[in-house]
This record gives sequence, structure tokens and C-alpha cells, in this order.
Amino acid sequence: MGPQHSYSIAARLQQVSEDLLYLNQGTLYPALIRLEQQGRIKSTWGKTEGNREAKFYALTKKGEQSLKQEALRWRRMAGLVEKLLSEGA
Repeated sequence: MGPQHSYSIAARLQQVSEDLLYLNQGTLYPALIRLEQQGRIKSTWGKTEGNREAKFYALTKKGEQSLKQEALRWRRMAGLVEKLLSEGA
């Protein structure tokens, strides 16, 4: 999707989760700062659709690698939970 500002990130997460996930700015900003300090995202200043100044965030190569690893870990965990639930039924 390319670089996104924090409001856009939060709105996209809410949309994709069909309103099951809502992140307010107080939750999102510290996470973005942490990810940037870890080198997983980078930020640049730019203009929003409404012509406002905002910080835009994008994944770095390290961030892309981390995302792949975490996605794999979550898929394994989801598979394990599914297996446990189906055996218990």
C-alpha cells in the first residue's frame, strides 16, 4: 500500500478487521515510535489527502523480514489452536 500516516493505518486496520479492531492514536503512536526505533519502519513528512502535514510510515527491509517471520509464527499458532479445538470437540 505504500507509506501511510497514522490515521490511515488505524482506519485500514479497522476496515480490514470489519470493525473488530480499533486502535486509538494513544495506542498507535507508541507502537510506531517503537517500530521506528527498531528499524522496522521509517518515517517521512508529507501531505495528507486533506493537505495537512503528517508523518508517513513505511516498512524497511528489516520490517518486511520481521513481518514475514511474525506472519509465519501467527499462522503456526492459529493452526495449533485450530487443531486443539477440533480435537477437543
